[in-house]
Amino acid sequence: MKIIPTQTIVSAKKLFELERCGMYEEALAELKDIWEDTETFPNVENLDVHSAAEIILRCGSLIGFLGHNKQIPDAQEKSKNLLTEAHSRFLDIYNVEKIAECENYLALAYWRTGEMNEAESFVEESLSHNLPVSNNARIYSHLIKSLIFLSTNRYKETVTNLGKLETDFRRYGDAFLNGSFCTNIGLALKNLGRTKEALSKFELARYYHQKSRHKIYLGTVENNLAQLYKSENLFTRAHQAIDSGTKIFRQIKDRTREGFSLDTKAQIYFAERKYAEALKSVEKAIGILKKSENLAYLVETYLTKSKILLYLDDFTAATFSLFDAVQIARVYIGEEAANDLIKEFEKTLLEKNKIAAEKLSAENQSDIENLKLVLPASISHYKEIQGVWIKNSHLENVGLRKNTLAIVAQGEIKRGDLAAISEIETGAVICGFYDCDFGIVCLEGTNGDPQLFDEKSIKILGKIVGVCNSEKTADGKMIVHPIDL
Repeated sequence: MKIIPTQTIVSAKKLFELERCGMYEEALAELKDIWEDTETFPNVENLDVHSAAEIILRCGSLIGFLGHNKQIPDAQEKSKNLLTEAHSRFLDIYNVEKIAECENYLALAYWRTGEMNEAESFVEESLSHNLPVSNNARIYSHLIKSLIFLSTNRYKETVTNLGKLETDFRRYGDAFLNGSFCTNIGLALKNLGRTKEALSKFELARYYHQKSRHKIYLGTVENNLAQLYKSENLFTRAHQAIDSGTKIFRQIKDRTREGFSLDTKAQIYFAERKYAEALKSVEKAIGILKKSENLAYLVETYLTKSKILLYLDDFTAATFSLFDAVQIARVYIGEEAANDLIKEFEKTLLEKNKIAAEKLSAENQSDIENLKLVLPASISHYKEIQGVWIKNSHLENVGLRKNTLAIVAQGEIKRGDLAAISEIETGAVICGFYDCDFGIVCLEGTNGDPQLFDEKSIKILGKIVGVCNSEKTADGKMIVHPIDL
């Protein structure tokens, strides 16, 4: 049996320590005698079986990390190939810990390219091995699994799974592992709306990663804090945090995370309703992330752009941006992720319409409250009335012309009555001839197609009994005319 060279053991240990600090280029520089040209296979001919497999593993992990940060073309494919070879060699000598470690890094490589099903398959394979809870590879498996869960919006599962493991991380994990644990569970808590708990975890993550000296992950914590401050409308602190994160990423030349931090910057501007600034920032982010192999980041950034364009009233461009995101997600991440993007876009569209409707309603209500009306005797007996501005021309034939004020009285609505309803979700008011069957409300105008609504999605405002045109009395009161059908 060959004796493992002492220098090789020391080198492997040093490579791992540099990796855990995020110093990937420095680690690869240590390998220049073995792997000077990353386009070729590492020269491990003079090493024993275990040492050769270990060096191939380190090469595969390092090129994966560095390629992700520096946007090196095909880096993840190189990583996968090297890790697969190392995995095969460790299987031959049946070193279970190293087999699990290879599977962890393969899961990460597939996660970076947005191939979540493959990533999850490898991490589950790693967890299937009989390793103690204190084992470094076992602890790292749980972190990678939580990363995949976060990327597929399984936040409750993330909190549940990591929550059970917190004691093990504190007892057996180093600063790197504990910092990553706090970051991942903090992200899940933030997305579940548990803001105070998330803030506590992110502050702990910052502490641990200052100790771990991992600048990449420290920058990531700043990004997460910025997102949290944004959700609390603490915009000055949010900008300070994300600017700090972006500065770190630029210093270490991590282009992928720099791009994603610019997406966060765009989201902060978006929350402030500074849509022009948001669009500039997200365009910069997309320009960077298009060159990255992390398609999950790119998908999220395209979604941010589509939301911004909605609020800039460019619906066509917004749908094109959504289409780009959905296509990438459908091919590389999964159908469920693609459907989630569409739902998120629809949610944003509804929110925008609701805001617009509420603003219009408030303006109209203010105008109506300032009006003094003269009611004809035929409708003066109604005790509760309200005004609704008519914004279209589909009821002109019955006297409800565009920009006139319809007078709506509360009371029972019968089939064929001229009525006004309000959509609960958007606040939009619609008028027409009322009909209802099997839980479906129909409003029909005198021209155009009837509009159909789920009975549970609307509120009936009342029957339209009168209309105000531009006529006023000498003292400025508006004259209401009854609707004669």
